[in-house]
Amino acid sequence: MAKKTVHHLDFDALVHVNEAVVALSSEAHSYSESDGKKMSALVKEVEGRADNAAPDEAIPDKAALLMFKVASGQYFHAGNKRTSLVSGAAFLAKNGYSLKLNDLALVDVVDRAGMGAATLDDVYAAVRGLLTKGKADRKGWEGVVDSLISQNQDFLTGLAAK
Repeated sequence: MAKKTVHHLDFDALVHVNEAVVALSSEAHSYSESDGKKMSALVKEVEGRADNAAPDEAIPDKAALLMFKVASGQYFHAGNKRTSLVSGAAFLAKNGYSLKLNDLALVDVVDRAGMGAATLDDVYAAVRGLLTKGKADRKGWEGVVDSLISQNQDFLTGLAAK
């Protein structure tokens, strides 16, 4: 039996997520060169996470790490928590899972992670509790991201106003 391929979010896709979520508000998309280097390291860290685990275990683990690190790392000048939510959901969609992006428990744990009041384990528990299995999204990263943002535009715009 062939090993299931895990589709990893790359640096450009992560940057695209932030560009798209801040475009819903009056905020500007930007990040520093040093934050760009940290994001590159994060992408590699997520890719290497749980490599020896079965995909059904590795994918939620990798998604939680991505979401936690983006929220807590504050890599972008605006929209980090929204970027965390969308990038995690896009990663899951590409790998055959979905979660309700506007679930209040998920939003709360990501918000707390951004303030240093939630751990990776907290984010993992929230993600794991909300996952549903489906078909992997075959679109490219930008297509997956743009589709998620379009489907959740009002919700994400509301988060920007908080």
